Amino acid sequence: MTEWNSDDSLKGKVAVVTGASRGIGKGIALELGAAGATVYVTGRTVTEGAAALPGTIGATAEELTGLGGQGIAVQCDHSDDDQIAALIKRVEDEQSGIDILVNNAFTVPDEPIFSTKFWEMPVGIWDQLHRVGCRGHYVASCAAASKMVERRTGLIVNISSFAGASYIFNVAYGVGKAAVDRMAKDMAEELREFDITAVSLWPGIVRTEHMLQAHKDGTVPFDIEKGESPRFTGRGVVSLAADPKLHEQTGRVIPIVDLAREYGFTDVDGRQPGNLGEQMGFS
Repeated sequence: MTEWNSDDSLKGKVAVVTGASRGIGKGIALELGAAGATVYVTGRTVTEGAAALPGTIGATAEELTGLGGQGIAVQCDHSDDDQIAALIKRVEDEQSGIDILVNNAFTVPDEPIFSTKFWEMPVGIWDQLHRVGCRGHYVASCAAASKMVERRTGLIVNISSFAGASYIFNVAYGVGKAAVDRMAKDMAEELREFDITAVSLWPGIVRTEHMLQAHKDGTVPFDIEKGESPRFTGRGVVSLAADPKLHEQTGRVIPIVDLAREYGFTDVDGRQPGNLGEQMGFS
């Protein structure tokens, strides 16, 4: 295992990270910034206190700039196709192109969906879960890919979950994650001849603001301290983007812990977290 050092490996690269006010998106944006990239940080929260959890796109952009990159905050509601299209157009207009698109934005409905059977939920929960986390990813990818194809280079990363393969939380959540994984695999097929890479990544138990609050409230039945920091996923994205053999990874659905073993990176505390079962205390 080697000590993590991104060493400006992405200097000159342009990235878009959706849903980066907080959580995994913020962790990815910070690591891309630490690697020297220019990062467009998107999300809805622009004022501290406007959301139930702490974090704004401006704060993320400022922090990643302090790490050595350039952070640019852009407010964007990823349930709105027109706003997504405008975001991608702005980046293309202001930069030489988009090198890295990270589809991370996701909406958790206010309804208590994680302990409710699917037939007991409002049908609209399906749309809330899929419009941002699945359709929004597709819309952003369509807009970015058209320019990546012209340049014959690019990386599209979908942030997904083990729920794409195993039951976690509820039906609508799992179907959405399976769709995101399939999207990456099929995009990879159509983008292969243009040397553009598409992958889907599975973080484990991540100590996000939401998860920390849930643990504090006693609604998480496992020890989240065995999990990952949000920046662990970010180090996976940086490792992929900096790999000269990146295109060999296209079409894969990869747990972050497996990616860490392949590239030899650790979390911010120097640990390499175990698999999902180990993180949840099942093995």
